[in-house]
Amino acid sequence: MKPVVKKQKVAYFSPQGFLDGNNASQLITVQDIQAVRGSSVTMVLVSLKKVVFFNKNGVKIVLDALTKLQQSMKVTIGFCDYDRKQYDAFFKFFEGDISFSLFKTLEIAMLFAGVHPTGKEEENVLIYNEDPTQRSMQAIEIFDRGFSPVVAQTLDDFTVRMEDRDKFVEVVDMTYLGLMSSRIAAKTRGNCVIYYLKGFLDGSITEQFDVMYHQNCLKVGFQLFMFDATRVSSLNIHAANFFSRLSTAGAEYGALIAIVGLDMEKTPKAFVEELEDAGIMFFETETDFFTDEIVQSMSGGGAAVKKEKHKLTKQVVARLPVLVSATMDTLQMMTSMMALKEGMNIQPFNPKGEDLMASSIAFYGDIDGMISLAMPKELVKKSCMLLIGEESDDEGVLADALSELVNIVAGKSKTSLQEQGVNINITLPRSYTTIEELEATLEGVNGVQVDFSFEDYPFTFYLSP
Repeated sequence: MKPVVKKQKVAYFSPQGFLDGNNASQLITVQDIQAVRGSSVTMVLVSLKKVVFFNKNGVKIVLDALTKLQQSMKVTIGFCDYDRKQYDAFFKFFEGDISFSLFKTLEIAMLFAGVHPTGKEEENVLIYNEDPTQRSMQAIEIFDRGFSPVVAQTLDDFTVRMEDRDKFVEVVDMTYLGLMSSRIAAKTRGNCVIYYLKGFLDGSITEQFDVMYHQNCLKVGFQLFMFDATRVSSLNIHAANFFSRLSTAGAEYGALIAIVGLDMEKTPKAFVEELEDAGIMFFETETDFFTDEIVQSMSGGGAAVKKEKHKLTKQVVARLPVLVSATMDTLQMMTSMMALKEGMNIQPFNPKGEDLMASSIAFYGDIDGMISLAMPKELVKKSCMLLIGEESDDEGVLADALSELVNIVAGKSKTSLQEQGVNINITLPRSYTTIEELEATLEGVNGVQVDFSFEDYPFTFYLSP
């Protein structure tokens, strides 16, 4: 099927009827791929406007062909022109681990390709996504293409803003950017990582749980780990042993593991006693957990320092320019200020400036390490205003926005590294209420510190093992 090219930016295929294992292989031919390669497009999409049915097999076959174009041309690939049911189907097919992009309409896709509907700059675009990281990423991408994003932080806010629909050249909702897709196994609340479990827990939990991801969360500085077991029917000895080992391994970081909402009547008493002996705490509800005195005493602290120290490898240092570039390009765009590099050294963490805020994120895979960003509160306000939607002095709001910022930086780094054949996964971001918490986490560590200034504001980028 010959693709349609719009504005020399987006090429899209428009199949009709069924998109399944029987006919998907005929949708994009070798000749079609060659035709697209000879163009200057930045996106290659499949429109579902005329598709009445599709399944996972059909989608995977199409993605195989699109991925070849993505790898050779560095284009964005994905789907457009779908309804809510179809949108939800993608997440069900791939269990939320989506590496391609989804645009509700072709018109929305054109925005992300940099095409202005009216030909004017600074057009207002309303953005809403229930995922805060997606909201932030979409706002940054739209802003980077010359639009003025207005971010609705909640569904209620989105509904209210839609009453003035005429103020926006386009509304971006039910859209997903797969540029920085990584399978996030949990959510965060302050210094706590929350994992969600379901069903009967047995030995298979060791295969389902990403231990490396968990270890890197410890490395970033998370100390509290809550396992939500409200949807768990019961567990056996193998699962109990798994939690015991996890608790023991986290002890040297000063980490606490808690299980919330487990049905005690269906759980053997011996298992509960074994887990309590291993240091695991049990709570009936999430509220009980977060109001517990021990938990509250740990909720603001940095991670305990692990005795075993690692050094940065040559492979990680070799990728430093990619990591720094992703950081500075993002910040310069968001602050509209030029960054001046002031120095780079291998040294202990020693940020410059006063009234500092900081956030970290770890990466692992072909290379391992941790990125930490530190800057004055005023620069955080300027950097994150786009993500918040308005000026704010609330430290909690700023900390959350800073976490999203470092998450986006890591996502951009991941995409750039993939283009170089280096594959990494990233953890959840961790913000610190005081710079001393991050200093405690990095105590005894030698990393690469790169100092910048944004006009009068100091900025520290730190890469550590």
